Amino acid sequence: MTVTPVAGVHGIWNYGYQRKAGGDLAAAVRTISTDWRGWLGRGLGEFDATIPVPSHVPVAYYADCLFRGVRMGVTEPEQLPPLAQQMFIAWVGELRESAILARPVREGLLTVPLRESAEWLTEHHGKYVRRVVTAAVQELATYFDPAHEDMREAALRRVTDVIRRFRPRVLLAHSLGSVVAYEALCAAGELTVELLVTLGSPLAMRGVVFERLRPAPSGRGIRPPGTGLWVNIADRGDPVAIPRRMLPERFDGVDRDHETLIGLVDPHLAKSYLHCSEVAKEIAPYFTLPPGGH
Repeated sequence: MTVTPVAGVHGIWNYGYQRKAGGDLAAAVRTISTDWRGWLGRGLGEFDATIPVPSHVPVAYYADCLFRGVRMGVTEPEQLPPLAQQMFIAWVGELRESAILARPVREGLLTVPLRESAEWLTEHHGKYVRRVVTAAVQELATYFDPAHEDMREAALRRVTDVIRRFRPRVLLAHSLGSVVAYEALCAAGELTVELLVTLGSPLAMRGVVFERLRPAPSGRGIRPPGTGLWVNIADRGDPVAIPRRMLPERFDGVDRDHETLIGLVDPHLAKSYLHCSEVAKEIAPYFTLPPGGH
């Protein structure tokens, strides 16, 4: 089997591919893979025009596995299920803590009610970020909810199957996809990638993701077995990749941690991450050197 240079794992807000395809999973996979190939090809071309654009960028598509029959990302925080509300409050707590690290923390500041959390988020980060966080906690809550363990397992199988089938040298994992990819690589120890790149990752977020991971962190998270190098890239204003610059502090084996600026309007889009120069620089060698030659 030919080794694929790069494969991807998508993040939040991707059920639209399935919906637009009329429920046809194969069509949804083709479309998102084509999009990722175009975005990545643009970044590689701008970085080095001599690098051949990959003919195919397989993307592990799992959005339908977490779909619970209602559109995500459109409800108010008060309409979220209980677990998602807890995660929303914890998420805003991480954002608030990051904003006041240089000042004393008032007692109870990070355990405020849902309405106050939502109002603070809107006031300090705007309605768009509030919408992003509300959508993200819905999908994360579905993924981590013990009552929906079957959905979590289905998402993990999708990622595992893509890695086994295509044997990518590089795995690009965006947003929630970095959580699914991390758990898939940890669970299936025989899987190997030469380079894992996490993009806009919430892996280090306490109260939302970190403590819920498998394997459960013992003080620190582990480096996934079979991972050659681990590089993390996050926009400094990305409301999902928080707390800032903390992934190497909370996980073993993060080789490089880049902070960048991918977009002033939306600092979390996969499209913007995939054609940023930091991604191109990290993955370029895997298109020009033989396996194991980095």
